[in-house]
Amino acid sequence: MDFIATLLLASNLTNPIPPGLNPRKPAPIYDSPDLYGAGPSVIALALPAIIAKLHYLGFRPVTRVRFVGGRWKMQAVYRGKLRALEVDPDSGRIIADRPAGMRSIPN
Repeated sequence: MDFIATLLLASNLTNPIPPGLNPRKPAPIYDSPDLYGAGPSVIALALPAIIAKLHYLGFRPVTRVRFVGGRWKMQAVYRGKLRALEVDPDSGRIIADRPAGMRSIPN
């Protein structure tokens, strides 16, 4: 290994632990003001792209759409039955699929 690389590695390994660091508290993985905000994050897919994915999977029509708790909560018809869906805004992946009830999507 190069001398400078070895020196840099050794100096980083010998840095003291910062005061006030709690080793029992996990480090934040994603710290952003838009996490679970009122709308999707800046890296999320556009809503029409998500709806197109659902149409491709056979969910049509999509009848209600709300963004709640960091997820798209939707109602859509699949094989003639109304379903309540929770969809990841970043990937468009269906997280939950259940029969739609009266309270399946908050207002």
